[in-house]
Amino acid sequence: MNITDLNVPLILYVSFFMVVWFESDIVQTIAKIFNLKSVLKIEEFTEHKNNVDLMCTYPDFLYNRYPGYITKLLSCPICLCFWSTLFSINILLYIMDLSYLLGLAMFPINYISSLIIYLIVKKLL
Repeated sequence: MNITDLNVPLILYVSFFMVVWFESDIVQTIAKIFNLKSVLKIEEFTEHKNNVDLMCTYPDFLYNRYPGYITKLLSCPICLCFWSTLFSINILLYIMDLSYLLGLAMFPINYISSLIIYLIVKKLL
């Protein structure tokens, strides 16, 4: 199996993850299904959305209400794409037992490709 056979789906998975996280209400749905409303602060988010900012998304709410590194990472598409690409490339290289120097070559391609695909899909939505 060639590395590109897994690299292209990796780019698409990162883009898919970003579209689902930033452009959908998946967190609210999962919180309702698994009864995690209090853990994920869904009631607080709904109240914030109704009273303060109608166009607020869940990632933006997290950063505005609980500022910090993790919430900034979760609310910034560029940051989240960077770290999820880095994480996914490392997992791929570890599973295939390949050199991490290959990851240095793959990272810019995967990062830019994932971000461009996400931005194109976002523009189309």
